[in-house]
Amino acid sequence: MHDKLRYLSCKGELDMSVTSKSRSALDEADRTHESIIAKRVATTLRTAAAAGLTEGFKDKRLSGRAHSRLFEAAAAKSGLNGSELLEYALAKVALEDSFVETLLSLKGSIPKDIDLEF
Repeated sequence: MHDKLRYLSCKGELDMSVTSKSRSALDEADRTHESIIAKRVATTLRTAAAAGLTEGFKDKRLSGRAHSRLFEAAAAKSGLNGSELLEYALAKVALEDSFVETLLSLKGSIPKDIDLEF
């Protein structure tokens, strides 16, 4: 959408009132998106706290290297940076849903001769 607005405004074919309305709508969409991301991050960290994963002092020191593009993409998507981003990423992994593993572990646990008709 931004590219289309830029193209039309460069060509002089776009009415300024439409441009300002479109930019206003884009700004609102950006604010809504940022709000959703902030809520997702907050919910993940609250869930980690409720699970007891963040109790006590931060006593584990981490050091490592990461690919710049990976780090920048994660920072841009989450709105976090540095230690906050690392803690959020760790919480996401620790809280990851294990539905697939649980379902697959049940394979063969129902007798083959069970009557499943209603």
